[in-house]
Amino acid sequence: MTPATDEPSAPDQRKTGLDDPRALDILTTEHWSLLSARTLGYQEMFGRTTIFIGVLSGTIIALALLAQVTRFGYETLTFAAVLFAVSLFIGLATFVRCVAINLEDTRWVVGMSLLRRAYMQIVPELEPFFVASHEPSVESRTLGYGSPQSFGNLANSLTTTSSVVAALNSVLAGTLASDLGALVGLALTPALAIGTRVALVSAVLHVLYASRFRRRHVPATRSSQRVA
Repeated sequence: MTPATDEPSAPDQRKTGLDDPRALDILTTEHWSLLSARTLGYQEMFGRTTIFIGVLSGTIIALALLAQVTRFGYETLTFAAVLFAVSLFIGLATFVRCVAINLEDTRWVVGMSLLRRAYMQIVPELEPFFVASHEPSVESRTLGYGSPQSFGNLANSLTTTSSVVAALNSVLAGTLASDLGALVGLALTPALAIGTRVALVSAVLHVLYASRFRRRHVPATRSSQRVA
């Protein structure tokens, strides 16, 4: 009877990459984290916009009540200049943050596309059941993905929340300019002309800011390494 010999055990073959059983749990956790980040961004944008519109509405109501007492006198113009300046400051801060949130949301969308591509590599048979794209490539006409501003996509950009804030800011800037013109003694027509020009310049500056911000913060559309 021959003695039993100890055979060397085979080395532990640990699975790596997407074959690792922990990969799906990690990807799912990351997916929910990105969804939470998008939700927080939307909530912040809507909250800031609501505050801005509330301040603007309060300003209009306060001026309407004051005008009844002072009969649109010098006191009304002075008080209006202060309120318009404060409202414009809040509006500018809201616009800047809304533009940033739009780009942050774009980054989360690209990240979720990369995660869906990983899901596809784990179980390729699931491809017919995915509604959203699993490729991180983006459309050239989508402003949210850093495309330059042009007349072709200007109509699409005017429907965003940041564009609504920009329009209100431009009206506020023009109104403030007209009010200051009236305070220094300008007649109605020159004051309105100055306000119109300032409003148009403000609108152009808002568009330029958003366009340059997108160009400086183009989200990555390709992963640095292929998901194994």
